[in-house]
Amino acid sequence: MEVEEQGNKIAISTEKNFQVNKVELDISNLNPLILRCVVALYKSGVDEIKLNYSNPELIESVQKAIGKEAVGYEITEQGKDYCIIKHVSGELEEFEPILRRTFLLLISMADESLNSIKNNQFDNLKNVAFLEEANNRFTTTCRRMLNKKGYKDSRKIGPLYYIIEEIENIADQYKYLCNYIYNTRNKKMKINKEILEMYQETNDMLKKFYEIYYKFDQEKLVSIAKKRKVLVERFIGLFERNSISYDKLILHHLFTIMQKTFCLVGPYLVINL
Repeated sequence: MEVEEQGNKIAISTEKNFQVNKVELDISNLNPLILRCVVALYKSGVDEIKLNYSNPELIESVQKAIGKEAVGYEITEQGKDYCIIKHVSGELEEFEPILRRTFLLLISMADESLNSIKNNQFDNLKNVAFLEEANNRFTTTCRRMLNKKGYKDSRKIGPLYYIIEEIENIADQYKYLCNYIYNTRNKKMKINKEILEMYQETNDMLKKFYEIYYKFDQEKLVSIAKKRKVLVERFIGLFERNSISYDKLILHHLFTIMQKTFCLVGPYLVINL
């Protein structure tokens, strides 16, 4: 039993595990949403799932779902029209270290993708895009932990969940960007210098938020808000002046990353003010 002082309250808790949550679901008509459904159950904290299906070929989609993001899920029983999935292993780390690793992985995607583009090492972008799968595993595990185990301050669960969700969405944007440039690398692509500068500005904003998240800094927080206004105007100007399709698509992804990064500030303030 653990006793913790929280302001004018005393919190008493134990390490006792939550009860096993079981769900049964028919996935016969859920393709192509099977992966999302299984991962959603994982995030919600379900420990055992019985999946029913009319087509045995759907088991392949199930295997892909648990292999990609659902750490600890395994198929423990399988028949011609059903399978049973159980959470057979616990998380190896606590919530906070996994969240920090998620941030660092995202920053690595940002830096590596820009460096690869600047140095015309477009083939490396395929490897950078693969980092998004690891990001998915980390963010999925974090959300499961919040739903299953809660958080030391229950009032912070909602905004934390939102921040983690957006970290995954930002990683998706970097993946789309990397895959697009990789797939068009042989078409004599010459990316506008101003766009590369915007890429760096966008990455810098992401790093600054990471720094603020772990060490509150009012000056940096205000600078993010000010920088966002400037970048919006610059993005609009570049969109209007540029007629090259690949430049516009890169700008679209960068603008989305920048805006999603700024949107992290709201839930961050809820947690820290």
